[in-house]
Amino acid sequence: MITAFTATLLLAVAAPQEVELELTNGKILKVRAVKSESYQEVIYTTSSGGESRKDASEVLEVRHDLSAKMLDDYAASIEAMDTGEFGKAAAILDTVLADDRLMERARYAWVKQHALFRKARCQFAMADAAGVSGTVDALIAQVPATFFYAQALMLKAQILAISGKDSDAKAVFNQLSSDVSAKDLPERWAREAELGLALLDKGGDAKVRERKLAGLAEKNSGKFPTVASRANVEIGNVMVETGDYDKAQLFFERIVKGGQADSTTMASAYSGLGDCFYFRAVAMENASKEDRREQFERAALHHLRVITMHKDAIHLVPRSHYFAAQALRQMNTSDTASQGNQLASRLRRLYPQSSWWERLKREWNLR
Repeated sequence: MITAFTATLLLAVAAPQEVELELTNGKILKVRAVKSESYQEVIYTTSSGGESRKDASEVLEVRHDLSAKMLDDYAASIEAMDTGEFGKAAAILDTVLADDRLMERARYAWVKQHALFRKARCQFAMADAAGVSGTVDALIAQVPATFFYAQALMLKAQILAISGKDSDAKAVFNQLSSDVSAKDLPERWAREAELGLALLDKGGDAKVRERKLAGLAEKNSGKFPTVASRANVEIGNVMVETGDYDKAQLFFERIVKGGQADSTTMASAYSGLGDCFYFRAVAMENASKEDRREQFERAALHHLRVITMHKDAIHLVPRSHYFAAQALRQMNTSDTASQGNQLASRLRRLYPQSSWWERLKREWNLR
């Protein structure tokens, strides 16, 4: 099974040829064309030729037809992102954004905001905090009503938090919270900002943090189940932090089976499951080799699931490379050691600026 997972790492996803709206309820709406997309609404032409619209809060993603020759570079950037080549994708997106012939075509007005948001995501994956902040600022300045307004601010706040710039991250979360009222953004983003601010508050003991997160999970469980699921993931992470692996495992499994988590939160839950098995195996010093190997295998499988099935969770994928590689090496067979080395090479190639590559390089004495 591990071999099957690792074999999928090189598979690319073909560029979309249809215009689709992926809705927050999970449905896919096929349309003839998208006329405009903002943080307020998405206006589109139906398959019968009439005009219709969806509130932006109902739309998770807008997918355009990329079959036109003028969009070849943009399509290539998506394929590069799908294979984890974020540096290459960012460079291609710079070419797209510099193409005046494309940028000036009204038909392709949507490209600018999509390209800038994708570039910010690439920079996020490469741990380029300054790059993310600059690109998000450029997106909001150049396309003030961008469909990605809230998502972009979340991306900026998260990379600042990951970089240890807590005060700057708090400022962005507070900006997002105030913009919910000022710009009539969906209430979900105020809840996301509240959770983001709570996660920055690392004071107090683990049980205090767990209770606070549990309160947020309960507060959002009815109307905002995806926010509640994200809070629940963080509760599980606190349990892992305190060494309560059995309870954390049950917690993460409940999230995975619950079906109310978005893709990123699902990736976080699988990452959490991988951590449960990994750290449990590390703690099993007196167990048999077979028992420890089974735990490391399950750890590797869950982290490989993040890598292969949740590539959009770009803040987790480098981390899962690290833990999957470590678990494979700990299984101590020639095949798994080789697979671990392949993952280490992939981590170095795709995420050279990641702290997880620096950590693995140091621990494995690599160059």
